[in-house]
Amino acid sequence: MIGKIVSHYRVLESLGAGGMGVVYKAEDTKLSRPVALKFLPPDRISDQETVRRFLREARAASALNHPNICTIYEVDEFEGAQFIAMELLEGQPLGTLIDGKPISMNVLVDIAIQVADALDAAHARKIVHRDIKPANIFVTSRGQAKILDFGLAKPIGGDAEAQSLTADGTGGGLTGSGMMLGTIAYMSPEQASGEELDQRTDLFSFGVVLYEMATGQRTFTGNTAAVVFNAILNREPRAPMELNPDIPPELERVIAKALEKDRQLRYQTAADMRADLQRVKRERESGQRPFTSGAIPVATTTRSGSTWPSATDDTRVSKRVPNPAPGAAPPRTTSGPATLIKSIPWPIAAGLAAAVLIIATVVAVYVRPHREPAPPAAPQATTQAADVQAASPATPPATATVDAPPTLTSPPPAQAAPAPAPPPATASPAASAKPAASPRAAPAAASTSSPAAAKSAPVAEEPAPKPPAPDPSVEDLRIARAKFDAALYEQAIADLKGIVSRDSSGASASTASLLIGKAYERQNRPDEAAAAYVELRTKFPSTASAVEGTFSLADLVQRSKRGDRNQAARDLYTEIVTLSADSAWAPRALARRAELEERMKLQGVDPQLNASVPVALISYRTLVDRYPDAEAVEPSLAKLADMYEDLKRYELAAQSLETLATRFPNNRRDAAWRAAELYDKRIKDAARARAAYARVPASSPRYKDAQKRAQSK
Repeated sequence: MIGKIVSHYRVLESLGAGGMGVVYKAEDTKLSRPVALKFLPPDRISDQETVRRFLREARAASALNHPNICTIYEVDEFEGAQFIAMELLEGQPLGTLIDGKPISMNVLVDIAIQVADALDAAHARKIVHRDIKPANIFVTSRGQAKILDFGLAKPIGGDAEAQSLTADGTGGGLTGSGMMLGTIAYMSPEQASGEELDQRTDLFSFGVVLYEMATGQRTFTGNTAAVVFNAILNREPRAPMELNPDIPPELERVIAKALEKDRQLRYQTAADMRADLQRVKRERESGQRPFTSGAIPVATTTRSGSTWPSATDDTRVSKRVPNPAPGAAPPRTTSGPATLIKSIPWPIAAGLAAAVLIIATVVAVYVRPHREPAPPAAPQATTQAADVQAASPATPPATATVDAPPTLTSPPPAQAAPAPAPPPATASPAASAKPAASPRAAPAAASTSSPAAAKSAPVAEEPAPKPPAPDPSVEDLRIARAKFDAALYEQAIADLKGIVSRDSSGASASTASLLIGKAYERQNRPDEAAAAYVELRTKFPSTASAVEGTFSLADLVQRSKRGDRNQAARDLYTEIVTLSADSAWAPRALARRAELEERMKLQGVDPQLNASVPVALISYRTLVDRYPDAEAVEPSLAKLADMYEDLKRYELAAQSLETLATRFPNNRRDAAWRAAELYDKRIKDAARARAAYARVPASSPRYKDAQKRAQSK
């Protein structure tokens, strides 16, 4: 073939061969550009199914004009052999780029965004690829991703012929021939089950590819196709961060959502997946967590676990509005006459001023017995003062004082304090029974009979206690947190360090120390973050912030390059579980420790089983038993079931699955079905198998089979 002219293409060299074709480098003699020519293999020329797939690839790809999809120029025939002319790509397949090692995170995210965009374009044209895998994604020397091989492409909404075709299994890996379309290791659960497919099958397969790019390992593995199918349908792969601590948590969440076995919970469109990947890229470039709304978020409850003061705005107002002062009553008593004097002629005003002085003298005489022990002559003086006050013409000025705004008057209960005596009818018996009380009883009776005396009572009030001054650190912490949430990390760190230095023993200081570490983490400064968490643990060892700081420190250590990082992180998680068992962070630490123990492949003797088991099994079981309401219980039960099954402890595995099915009926692991299968095929208990089959929910893809087996047992 080398040197031949095929149509208007001159064949230059062979680029490679596979089960579905032989590819040559050629030159377009009309346009003087390099192209790639893909021919059917000689032994497949007469295979009509292969020819139809070959042509379908050309039709599907040529219908899509997108920079991340390989461009098809034409399809033709030469000497009885079909060929496709397409753009020539220089680079390597994604599988070669991975080569059993994780890809750089920046490169991974860039490639992933491009592939998601290409899938979005294909799905917009109602085309499903159905064979997304590393071998069908090409990365050029300039870092541009290209989706190849639309030979299994299918229009969304029905293509009976396409569904009946059989794949030949190109591209490596386990491939089913004569059963279903696609490469088994990258199939979606619905694809493996032979269900009707839509665009979401490509998103699951893309999630499998993302997992492999991030970890360097296959998502679902096994020695036989049956084992791989079982893993796709029933088992959760190991957490990517266990295999590669450098994976950002946000990327792991994208992968987890793409690998949802229930397609209703998976990404629904490639556009949604692309948007999340773009957010991951933005966070990596700016160190900023994306806001979930258009406005800058208000710091309510955050990951740090701290909360906002309940009345921040009221605290600010209290600084601007003066509180009622203890000495406010006397100025109010004189303000009424003073205001009146300004509004009348001066001779009359002078007379009224003299009257006010007389009233002040009388009031002073009246008040003194109430504040000091009275001498023997005090009863007569007090009675005389009361009589003078009752006949005094100064009643109008006293009434003017009552017209002051309510916010400036003393509380009513304090006004009644100077006159606790009973009515006049009972005053005499009280006085005769207790002569020592008569000095107070007489003026009290007089004051109740005189309106003027009643109005002047506030003079004797006790001052209201001042409200406690607001803690300035609370306001400073609020401002610092607002800067943190707005990604102004340097300013936030400066403010937070100021809080710690000024309020080294207050509640705000421990929260500020925690936020300092979080800010350094957002800036991708792990060493400074670790130092901040160590300082937090040292200065505030018994606080809730220290527990969260320990958890964050363990995560940092786990992602570090230290030789003992796994054991050091495990020790920190154990510290939380042991010393802060009642903390909300304890179950999370226990789950992280169990995942770490799985990665370390630690073995130990289980006192319950009296046998050597993975240490992680003990941690998962402790989590399930000790924290039954924790979020991590569902995956922990699934892990327990898998481990018990690997140990051939089928009874315990079935019990774990039944617990999982009962407590989490909408679980994604088809736990009831798996328990029934263990009872049926491993434990050979027909009664329990029948009961377990009957509990399989209608949402399970095996519901009909389960009902049949429940009735046949």
